[in-house]
Amino acid sequence: MAKTVWLVDAFTNRPLTGNPAGVVPDADGLSAAQMQSIASELHASETAFVLSAKDSRQADFRLRYFTPTSEVDLCGHATIGSVSGLLAAGRLMTGVDAAGAQVGECKIETNVGVLPIRYGWSDGQPWAEMGQARPQFRDGAFDALTAAQMLGISVALIDDDLPMGMSYTGLWDVFVPLRTVATVQQLQPDLGRLSAWNQSLGAASTHVYARGGVEPGHDFHTRDFSPAVGVPEDPATGTATGALTALLYRSHVIDAGATFAFEQGYEMGRSSVVYGRAARLDDGLAVYVRGTAVVSLTGQLHL
Repeated sequence: MAKTVWLVDAFTNRPLTGNPAGVVPDADGLSAAQMQSIASELHASETAFVLSAKDSRQADFRLRYFTPTSEVDLCGHATIGSVSGLLAAGRLMTGVDAAGAQVGECKIETNVGVLPIRYGWSDGQPWAEMGQARPQFRDGAFDALTAAQMLGISVALIDDDLPMGMSYTGLWDVFVPLRTVATVQQLQPDLGRLSAWNQSLGAASTHVYARGGVEPGHDFHTRDFSPAVGVPEDPATGTATGALTALLYRSHVIDAGATFAFEQGYEMGRSSVVYGRAARLDDGLAVYVRGTAVVSLTGQLHL
């Protein structure tokens, strides 16, 4: 049996930057064990498997996500990569909006529920925006001294003007704000210690951030350490960016409706930009992340 596989660089418009996601666009018939083996073989931080929806009245298709070592409930960059890849392959339809742009919408079934997706073309580049799971927060899970110890830094380097804590929009993540971009860039945490800490908290990653950016126009500089799920460092993390967007809104750092640019991956030589926004709905807060993606590799995997 042969399956088509793609590598899609997400949250970038240039090949070999951003965050590479494996995508299997026709995954029906694969067992969970086979999906895990494929994800291990491709060795991207996550591989997404495109499946028929369990209920076609509720969703257009289903996505399952695997790191090289385990299944995870949601992955932002693999979602953006999958939708952008499907669009580039002509498998998603677009229409023309009032501004004359080519856009479309679909719904995807995930382990955290059915999520809305917008997608389209901009200057010949496919993009996608995903709605995330309803935000949740966990207050008091840890203190600044503990966070500093786990990162191997002085507690004085933590920025107490920005929110620290745990937030969820599909996965629980730990968020630690630092005072400067340079401090974020210089981090060299003990990944074994960080993995054990995240596992004890039920978190997928420790996401460290600071105001400003390496490049003009970027609002925040971030790094994401995910050894607890088999990823030492991730160059672009859509789900964590969504959870951070929710945390920043809850703490009155950002306003609803505005879009903010979160840069990531610069320390890895894979510069990425994730755009996040919060929106107030009648029934609560919604969070969206958006980015462009480019298919960098296509091929056949023989099972």
